Amino acid sequence: MNPTAFIISIQSHYLDQFRTFVEEQQQNCVQGSAEVKFQIGEESGLFRGLCCVDFIRNDGQVEPVELQPDFITFEPISGRLGGADFLIEQLQWNDVVIHHTLPAVPLDRIDAWFEHWFDPDDERYVEGAELGDIVHSLAVQPKALGVDFGTASPDAFWSLLSVLEAAGAAGLRISTSQTQASS
Repeated sequence: MNPTAFIISIQSHYLDQFRTFVEEQQQNCVQGSAEVKFQIGEESGLFRGLCCVDFIRNDGQVEPVELQPDFITFEPISGRLGGADFLIEQLQWNDVVIHHTLPAVPLDRIDAWFEHWFDPDDERYVEGAELGDIVHSLAVQPKALGVDFGTASPDAFWSLLSVLEAAGAAGLRISTSQTQASS
């Protein structure tokens, strides 16, 4: 399968589930909102200590609720992006781990990517839009990035791989943080 089309299909599958999840949450609470951003602190391990919760119920107390999407199995997909080979072993849009060959990630470029795709100041926010087109979290670890791509477009995925490739990564292996049963 074409890697670009594959990423679009994974993201679309996730967004279909996300929309249904949000509708169900809204029907089952008096007050609530999808895609709520929080500053939870650097000790959380998340980039800038920021995250976006899938849904917050607020019926007397604040209750975060996260979507548990279906897990899709597939044969690994390989390709090339600039000077980097990539291998997609597993992919779940809200739980992506990008293993890379860099000794250290270019934090300035990662920060610029995060600024755009997490959009902490809501500069890209569109009143009345169904979804925010934002990533929900990023964790920078040695030799790996953990990303919840949330409602972000496939461009967020490819642009993050491009940041790593431009920094000199020769190999990128994409998986999830968990092994799950297929659906």
